[in-house]
Amino acid sequence: MAMSELILPQAKEQSAHLTQAIDVHWPGLTATLTRMIRIASVSGNEAELVAFVADWARDHKFQTDVFETTRQPPADIMGASSASLPLAGRPTLIIRLPGRGGGRSLIFNAHSDVVAAPHPERWRFGGPWSGAMVDGRIYGRGACDAKGPLASGLLALLALREVVPDGLPADVLLELVPGEENCVGLGTWTSLVRGYHAAAAVILEPTDGLPRCASRGGLRFRISVSGQAIHGTVKWLGRDALTALRVVLDALARMEAEFQWMEPDPFFAAYPLQRPITVDRVEGGTGQGMICDAASAEGYFELLPRDDLDVWKERFAQALAGHSGKVHLRSDDIRVEFVEEYRGHITMPNHPLCRSAERIVTASEAGVAWGGWSAFNSGCEAALRWRLDSTPTVIWGPGHLTQAHAVDEFVELASVRDTARQLALLAWDWTQPKESD
Repeated sequence: MAMSELILPQAKEQSAHLTQAIDVHWPGLTATLTRMIRIASVSGNEAELVAFVADWARDHKFQTDVFETTRQPPADIMGASSASLPLAGRPTLIIRLPGRGGGRSLIFNAHSDVVAAPHPERWRFGGPWSGAMVDGRIYGRGACDAKGPLASGLLALLALREVVPDGLPADVLLELVPGEENCVGLGTWTSLVRGYHAAAAVILEPTDGLPRCASRGGLRFRISVSGQAIHGTVKWLGRDALTALRVVLDALARMEAEFQWMEPDPFFAAYPLQRPITVDRVEGGTGQGMICDAASAEGYFELLPRDDLDVWKERFAQALAGHSGKVHLRSDDIRVEFVEEYRGHITMPNHPLCRSAERIVTASEAGVAWGGWSAFNSGCEAALRWRLDSTPTVIWGPGHLTQAHAVDEFVELASVRDTARQLALLAWDWTQPKESD
């Protein structure tokens, strides 16, 4: 498919102009990305990064709105997540490229927070906050998740403002929201209650430079195991919580296999696991030479977009109790809590937003291979607007999920630039008035 086969005949010309504008602004944008990575915006400490990006936007003559809320989202919106970190001191930023009117608006969404980097000595290239550029890659915590995707969105806005100085037919916005890494949806909720809505949304996350039409729901669990501590020389007189926790971990592996093909989703068919269960923290220990009286495991139970969270909470708890009971663990020694929850989303491939995205990526010269529509294999900020506003949403950005949260996290710089061009084209195409799609 040639670029001229996009909906409007001007598309090929606009593509060339946008590419030229992106090339002009690219050196400055890479410096901006380096600065962003050097800001350690770990969840709860997003304010410095937001201030930096807001200053960048004002310097480039964009309209901005920076705001905070001390309100916590209601339980019927965020569920178990409503008890997460407070929002005070964690601003949200809106960058606005105003439109002329008559078209459909678009909002890009990126999160300002990153996960921690607790072992900086394991990192090469100057540590987790260096922003070092080596062999076409930029390294540092958040380079892939999600400051590289954020940089693509910022560069797309710059190119659009330059190529269409009088504005597109509708607003194009970018919301930079806090809290995604510790409470999915929290930051997007602050933008919605501020009154920011759009006809479509693009979530800026690492998707290999390809648009994705669905995202996961999920639950963060905490499993606490009780025992009776006693000196190890007479351990048979006590109950070792660590021994019980080993049973729990084995049960989780069995549950993952059992849940694998229950009501599968075709958009996740490319992934080996439909519902991964990942333990990312284990704690236990009482005193030297003692068996343990308390231990715990925390992690994520990743779900599918159509999964009912309450149903799967019950299935999870019942399956864990069943497996534990087979080895005669006392039921009152095991407690399951769900401390975060988030829903998934699906925008069907025949939706006009997906059709627009597919036209652009199949016409791209960036070298990405389009294999059809599939899901983003993680939770993200997509579901809240989709659920509350019925906003059609795709996830799209440079980088690969294998780099998210990793030591020596990186993103390919060429992918940041190429994705910016595609995002700019999507905004240009989507906002044009159309009699039908």
